[in-house]
Amino acid sequence: EAELKSRAAQIANELAASHAGKNFCVSEVPNADGKLLQAIVDALKPKFNCPIFLASAANGSVALTASVPKEMTSKFQANKIIQEIAPIIGGKGGGRPESAQGGGTDSSKVEEALAKAKELLS
Repeated sequence: EAELKSRAAQIANELAASHAGKNFCVSEVPNADGKLLQAIVDALKPKFNCPIFLASAANGSVALTASVPKEMTSKFQANKIIQEIAPIIGGKGGGRPESAQGGGTDSSKVEEALAKAKELLS
């Protein structure tokens, strides 16, 4: 658990730095499961007050997580983003307007999923 949190914090710092000044963060995190993706989002949110979409392929499955600041949910909804993108990777998902998760099995489509997320958040 402590190792998960420190790894998540490290990745969140890198993402915050590489997306500084951008209106959203869409990124692939290599070899992460849904739990790590969620921990990264939790660590990134205080540093990056914009929509976040992370995807990862690990062990033949794909994990997705999306987060939207509450004050931006009139424009973007995390659950709708996940519902549109999950079918691309052969899966499904859902959640709330400010936080949603999904998963699928087609790891060859991660790039396509990230491209769709960028399009939806642009």
